[in-house]
Amino acid sequence: MLWAAAVASMAGGTMWWARNAWQGVTVTAEFRPRRAFLGEPVTLRLRISNPKKLPLPVVRLGVWLPPGLLPSGVDGGAPIRGFHRRLFLPGHSEATVDLPVRLLRRGEFWLERVEVELADPFDLAPLYRELAPDADLMVLPEPRIRIGAGVRRHLPFGHPAPAARMFEERERFAGVRPYQPGDPLNRIHWKLTGHTGALQTKLFEPTRTADVMLALDLSVGEPYWDAVFPDVAEDTIGWAGYLALQAVDAGWRVGLLANTHLTRGRGPLRVPPSQAKGHEAALFAALARMPNEPTSNLGPVLREGLRRVGHEPSVVVVISPDPGPSLRLEIGRIRRRGMQVVELSPLEVKPRWGWTKPAGG
Repeated sequence: MLWAAAVASMAGGTMWWARNAWQGVTVTAEFRPRRAFLGEPVTLRLRISNPKKLPLPVVRLGVWLPPGLLPSGVDGGAPIRGFHRRLFLPGHSEATVDLPVRLLRRGEFWLERVEVELADPFDLAPLYRELAPDADLMVLPEPRIRIGAGVRRHLPFGHPAPAARMFEERERFAGVRPYQPGDPLNRIHWKLTGHTGALQTKLFEPTRTADVMLALDLSVGEPYWDAVFPDVAEDTIGWAGYLALQAVDAGWRVGLLANTHLTRGRGPLRVPPSQAKGHEAALFAALARMPNEPTSNLGPVLREGLRRVGHEPSVVVVISPDPGPSLRLEIGRIRRRGMQVVELSPLEVKPRWGWTKPAGG
């Protein structure tokens, strides 16, 4: 009878534990910060709340990270891509667990799952649940790259030679003046020229900040399918992230063009310059999400992209490892239209990927 009573009490306690253990228990997760550059420290914060009087003697946590993220201090050959923790949670309490995360590559990541197991003091009736908290992380390309001072001096917004030149605000018309040799044709006021019988050039209000368009060539030469090097493309994207930060800090409006598709069927990647709220977040999100494989030559993409912007940027920065004939032709056309073009090549500064230009190419 005593044995039967003990078994019955254990069964009743187990049933009571199964009904009440999970009542009110919540588990939330978030990455801190939610947006980080590659190489910066990131922490995954878990919060476990127990609002009832019943304590939780044993709480086992299993956190599974997505591919591209690893626990800090763990190499890529680890048997598990995540964390295991065990803790005690009293009644009416909340526990916070900070888990350091190491970033392996750029991109957008979501926490795969969190396994939670609540057990009684004797571990007779563990209760297991698999949760999927809404925790996302945006990893931006690393901006701390080695760009020589000689290269940065070519940039109107670069360091260590900050720009002191003036640009034109295309949205603010300031008047006209007689045509002078060397004025671009797109500055001629044709209607007033027809009335006066002499060429007249449009003038705009001066400004120290203007639009800059970053044009990324993810291929090495032309045609684009002939030489695809993802490592070189990643270096190109890293340069673009660094230059975007420099331009934003200098007060420029930054746009982006690339010869790759963020979504198939919607054309090449394009982010027009803007002063709208949230534009910088959209710009760096595109740099984080974009693939590292080209889908077309940059020359036609650049020609069509500048046509769709609506107004011409003051500076176009072309980041291309090895510009092809069509890209060279388009750069010449842009310069004849009166825009400044800056050409940068990651391979010329430091050819670290073992790629060599073919003879006669």
